[in-house]
Amino acid sequence: MATSDTRPQSAGKTSGKTLWYYTASLIGILITFGFGYLPPIDPITPLGMKVLGIFLGMIFLWSFVSILWPSLLGIVALMLSGYAPVPKVLHMSFGDTVPTLVLFAMVLFGAIQHSGVTRYISRWFLTRRIINGKPVVFSFVFMYATYVLSALSANILPALLFMWALLYSVLEDVGYRKGDRYSTVMVIGTMFGAISGQAAKPFTGSALMIAGAYEKVAQAQVDYLKYMLFGFILSSIAIFLYSLLIKFVFRPDMSKIRDISIERFQQDKLPPMSAVQKIMMGALFGYLIMVLLPSLLPKSIGFIALLSRIGPLGVVILFVIGLCLIRVDGKPIFTFKEIAGKYIIWDVYLLVAMAMAVSGAMTAGPTGITAFLSQSLHPLLGGHSPFVFAGIIVIFCMCVTQFANNGVMGVLLMPVVKIFSEQTGISFEATATLMIFALHIALLTPAASPYAAILYGNKEWLDQKDIVRYGSIIFIMGILLYTCVGVPVMGLIYG
Repeated sequence: MATSDTRPQSAGKTSGKTLWYYTASLIGILITFGFGYLPPIDPITPLGMKVLGIFLGMIFLWSFVSILWPSLLGIVALMLSGYAPVPKVLHMSFGDTVPTLVLFAMVLFGAIQHSGVTRYISRWFLTRRIINGKPVVFSFVFMYATYVLSALSANILPALLFMWALLYSVLEDVGYRKGDRYSTVMVIGTMFGAISGQAAKPFTGSALMIAGAYEKVAQAQVDYLKYMLFGFILSSIAIFLYSLLIKFVFRPDMSKIRDISIERFQQDKLPPMSAVQKIMMGALFGYLIMVLLPSLLPKSIGFIALLSRIGPLGVVILFVIGLCLIRVDGKPIFTFKEIAGKYIIWDVYLLVAMAMAVSGAMTAGPTGITAFLSQSLHPLLGGHSPFVFAGIIVIFCMCVTQFANNGVMGVLLMPVVKIFSEQTGISFEATATLMIFALHIALLTPAASPYAAILYGNKEWLDQKDIVRYGSIIFIMGILLYTCVGVPVMGLIYG
């Protein structure tokens, strides 16, 4: 009886999802191709209405349907809009340096991740004697290890799932279950560490997408050293503050975790690093050093001038070439086809390609979109001191990213932020950096990011009401941190 009752309900749910899929797809397609026929809203031009329709259609489809095919549809729609000839649209999307850098960075960091190097990094953190008998320190170190693994990965999902699995094992060993407050705050805290690491480096994923929009608007390259230094300081403080919240605000029962020691993590000993893993570890830190050197040393030095000339894209391609060349025991240390097939996330690549194309179109003078946004947002963003302006940017970005794709919103807002940064007298690069990190604190709703959706789907360890409760506290903490601490730190780093 139970089986016969369940099947119709399951079929009904599937049918409902299918109906919504096609309905939402139709709505998105109508917005993409139909919005441009509406009367123009001054100062937006008829061409601008078509481009804006494509952008709005993409946001709707990306949010409610899918990423991959809507991105391709958007590129075709831009070809048909009359904005530019087909070759130029292709150059603006697939030919842009940002999506190409995303592609090769996924290969390089995918190869590093595939080699198992990240397990050694996490093990190093979890075998520091400082965690012995100190639940709060253990909590901080565990979340911080997740942050570091996420920052060093091409995609944060494997790092998150790996650390969650390790956390579940620890929690079950010492007697915690779903519903226990410590279990809840640590599962959410591990997620917080992962999304903090997502923005840590501006040459992969959504952070690169927004940084690429900055470079297009500013006609200047992001200073990687300043960007990563800002992120390191603010993310470290954020995870430290969350650890204090666990102790003094959430106040879970941590007695079961008090006896945790490094011996727990040393039981399953890792073998000595292989030659391939050592090479991959060297490639990881070698790449990070080489992309940071132009920010550290004068460009008059020959090697530094060469690095500046080829940029991060040239550097990542050189590392991929180097890894393809190296052989250990007569075998290549990684197979490009295998790594590309496993670690290239085509949704992300196509999303970035489409975002670069549509951002160039939206910021073009003939569309009038930037002028419209400037006029519309002037009451909110204009006429403020640098501190108030930066605070408004933080609050606005952290609110909007809970309901929309952070990368897309960053691309849309970038030209507007440039205009008001110049009017306010604050560094545009500094404001853009602050905005990127604020946009990545996205976990309050399932629509905030794909990773937030995974968090809400983790019903084995979490209740949705707990995600809202503790996620709201993280949200408020993030606003206060990035406003009260982030803005002054931004001023010190960027001058």
